[in-house]
Amino acid sequence: MKNNKESFVYRVMLNSEWDEFKKKKKFFGNSLDISSGFIHLSTESQVNTTIEKYYNNENSIVIFRINVKDIENKLKWEKSRDNELFPHLYGFIDFFNVKKINLS
Repeated sequence: MKNNKESFVYRVMLNSEWDEFKKKKKFFGNSLDISSGFIHLSTESQVNTTIEKYYNNENSIVIFRINVKDIENKLKWEKSRDNELFPHLYGFIDFFNVKKINLS
């Protein structure tokens, strides 16, 4: 299922995951992603809820965006939390696909 309304999708991750991603230049997911079989991403409107649900107790996180066009062949839009469509990446993220980074 495709969602053509979104130009970008977003990933929230821990600083330690970000540091590893910068070194290896590829991100295959964290333990939740690996057990799910895909990398969990969010739309811009879903990011805050994702942070509240999974990263609320973290002091610092990294949020970055990826152009949907760069990953659309590996991206599926699937129903998830609250019956909403979420972007799920089947594969890995290449560091060169990271377009904008927000550190918090």
